[in-house]
Amino acid sequence: MRPPGKKVIICPARLVYVKGIHVLISALEILRHMRDDWVCWIVGDGDYRGQLELQTVNSSLQYHVFFHGSRNDVPAMLTQSDIFVHTCIQDNQPYSVMEAQMAGLPCIVSSAGGLPEMVQHGQTGLISPVGDAYTVAQQLNLLLERDDYRMRLGQNAKAFAMNHWSMDLMVQRMLMMYHGALTQR
Repeated sequence: MRPPGKKVIICPARLVYVKGIHVLISALEILRHMRDDWVCWIVGDGDYRGQLELQTVNSSLQYHVFFHGSRNDVPAMLTQSDIFVHTCIQDNQPYSVMEAQMAGLPCIVSSAGGLPEMVQHGQTGLISPVGDAYTVAQQLNLLLERDDYRMRLGQNAKAFAMNHWSMDLMVQRMLMMYHGALTQR
């Protein structure tokens, strides 16, 4: 449940090293010194969870960062959130970014893999260099501080998602591929 008076940062991901959750927690430690009007929901599970929970406690973030484990209601959690973050070390085209954009959330992502192709910096979200916790903290602070900018990025992200990730569009593209293959025979 969304806490009163707090904005929600959400990160749905498998809790493994390559997802870069440790970078996010480092960024949140920096952010905590800038402001206190947020919580972060980490949704997912994995082998790295114990280390991440320890990092959270060692960073004095146990009242700001909440581990929700694996959930079946991630789309509902996205609708209760304000900012989506994906600080991965390596990734191609994560479905979580598509879901966040469809929910109208601005996305803060790393420059890993195919993420810069999914998020347009300054239009649908913000991109930080891989492993750069300080930049992520600054970007979070900016979106928490400027509601108008955060909402505009979220609206742009939703429009982008409707034009790129909608089920109707994907089905249409798949049918066009099949049709193209049949006409080549």
